[in-house]
Amino acid sequence: MIEFAIAVIVAAATYWFFILRPGRLDFWRFVAKHPDAAYDHFKADGCWKVFEGELPKNYRNILPKREWGGPFRITVPKLGGKLVHVFGRRPDFGRSQDDFLNKFARRT
Repeated sequence: MIEFAIAVIVAAATYWFFILRPGRLDFWRFVAKHPDAAYDHFKADGCWKVFEGELPKNYRNILPKREWGGPFRITVPKLGGKLVHVFGRRPDFGRSQDDFLNKFARRT
C-alpha cells in the first residue's frame, strides 16, 4: 500500500513538473541572471503583466488562472531591488520566452 501511495505522489509530481508547470526552467534561470533586461522585456511585450510591489488582492479577477501563468517573482536591481510579480498570457508567453533567449544568444 505504501508503494502505491509513493507511486501516485511521484506520478503527480512528474505530471505537474512536465505538463502543468508554466514557463521554462532555462528561461527563468536566465531571467534570474539578467533581471533588468528581463524586466524591460516583460514591460515591452504585451503578453506579460507586471506588478511592482504587492499583488492586488483581486489579482485573479484581473488575471484568471486559465488565461495567465504565474505569478513569477523577480527582484529588479534597476528598480532599487524591488520585487516584481510577473504573469504570462497563455499560450503567448512561450513565444516571448523564446524571443528573449534568442535575442541574448545572438549577443554572445
